[in-house]
Amino acid sequence: MVANYTDYAIGSFIDYLKSRPDFDETMIVITGDHEGLASDRMLLCQSKEGKGIVSDKPFTPFIIVNSPIGIRYEAVMGQIDMYPTILNLMYLDDYIWKGMGQSILDKEKKPLAVSPQMDLEGNTEGVTSGEIQRLKNAYRISDLLIRFNYFQPKRIEFCEVH
Repeated sequence: MVANYTDYAIGSFIDYLKSRPDFDETMIVITGDHEGLASDRMLLCQSKEGKGIVSDKPFTPFIIVNSPIGIRYEAVMGQIDMYPTILNLMYLDDYIWKGMGQSILDKEKKPLAVSPQMDLEGNTEGVTSGEIQRLKNAYRISDLLIRFNYFQPKRIEFCEVH
């Protein structure tokens, strides 16, 4: 029920954006702050309807509508890779802070991510223990930035000076 409503609401929002004259210059990023199936995952994986469709891994969605580059990325990417990928798609390669991950458009990107439980997802072949530790540290920092809404604009209070 919730997924159906969410799909409807996102569809309505995208239809609205399509009606605007600036739609061709509008990139829409859809993601989640957690995976949506939680305790239902294993039941869905074992059911006739879900088998082969539902992943047994707790992945989050990362969908980009109206991207300047058409791609379906099937390899594993992490939460920390979303920001650099968005910057890359917006051609902001000279932006001062590129995040802690790696754009999926970077040919050097390893198909590897860290889960919230600090498990490694993907292929670790050729990845050093130092790089794995860096990925785990980057995940922790990224999670804190998201959890505490670090980049939310701060409210500025103005007071009258006499």
